[in-house]
Amino acid sequence: MTVFNYLCGTARTLQLLQSPSANVHRSLRFLFRNESSFVPRKILVVAKLSRYHFERLREPKLSEAQLKVKLLERGSDYDTMLASHMATKAVENQVVQILQKMNVEYKIIDRTNLDHSLFTWADLVLPVGGDGTFLLASNLIFNDKKPVMGINSYPQKSEGYLLLPAKYTNAIPEIFEKLRAGHYSILMRRRIRITLKGEEIWQAPFHMHEKGRIVGSDRFYMNERFVNQHSVPTELPTERRLPWLALNEVFMGETLSARTSSLLIKFDEERKYHKVKGSGLCVSTGTGSTSWYKSIHSLNHQTVREILSFVDKRKFTNDEIDAICSTFNNSLRFDAEDSKLCYSIRDMIMTNAVPVPKDVYTRGFCRKVTVKSQCFDAGLVLDGGIAVPFNFGTIAEIETFREDSLRTVSLLD
Repeated sequence: MTVFNYLCGTARTLQLLQSPSANVHRSLRFLFRNESSFVPRKILVVAKLSRYHFERLREPKLSEAQLKVKLLERGSDYDTMLASHMATKAVENQVVQILQKMNVEYKIIDRTNLDHSLFTWADLVLPVGGDGTFLLASNLIFNDKKPVMGINSYPQKSEGYLLLPAKYTNAIPEIFEKLRAGHYSILMRRRIRITLKGEEIWQAPFHMHEKGRIVGSDRFYMNERFVNQHSVPTELPTERRLPWLALNEVFMGETLSARTSSLLIKFDEERKYHKVKGSGLCVSTGTGSTSWYKSIHSLNHQTVREILSFVDKRKFTNDEIDAICSTFNNSLRFDAEDSKLCYSIRDMIMTNAVPVPKDVYTRGFCRKVTVKSQCFDAGLVLDGGIAVPFNFGTIAEIETFREDSLRTVSLLD
């Protein structure tokens, strides 16, 4: 039997086993949807910081014409950037107008003026942007009680996996009509809690955007409120639970990507650390299994075709290769409500000089990951946005708890 026939047979078996359970799961969610009316009175709009706005903040002294020239010289598409910004602001303005007509109290923030207290104040957190904006908002919700629902501000260029379907971008009043009618469901997405231990755990947080393209560059738009909220306490405990929760993944590794990341890792209840070297460690939730985790491990046509050439000399069709890639890539995904975590050791170095224990794999599942840094200029990054330094000797415990789940709102058609 060829590798292809074996994989296709496995694929068909998996589909038969998974499809009914998936249908049952969807049916159960429909049956147990929340039928109570939800009329939020206080809404926090988390607006997208567009690339255009970001570049404008970097170059406040340039005229519009000068900014355009500079961006074009750098190879950026100024027109596309501006169009995206204008489309996003148009949706944001439309949301504001509708909230005003509904006599709903609202506040607007973005990455430049984050305020934790507003997330406590709001009845509903409403990100308006793309998945990155949704992730930023989710990082700052601290329990499983606060509902969040996102609007895709530019579906032409944004997939918006975590957001409402693109049709609602131009039908915003319908969103609130469905909430009032109780035509919505709740998905409790698991999130990652991080506890740091060590002597250097109270350094100021930063956004990955601040680093720009120059490692160690100064902050240029991080607001003082955000920094002061997480300033170093008078006394320095050696254990700290980070005040953010990751929805997709947590990444640990050297800030300079070309530098090898050296980490000591142990899973679940293991007592001994495994030393690994590579391009960093990524720990993902079920929500994140469709994001970076999938990108890291997805098979492509070239890889599958080259592997099959070693076991069967016949020429496989593109459809056959597609079937194998799709089956494997889809198998990487698991449920957003699942309590387990999936880990990925990126580009793990495996040589005679750097032996790796046989029971350490480049990816796998666990309930908890403990990581001790042996890096020099590393970061622990939540959902590609908020980050804290993660350097030599610092320990991170990564796990999920039911009470940290994110209450996400979906509309029913």
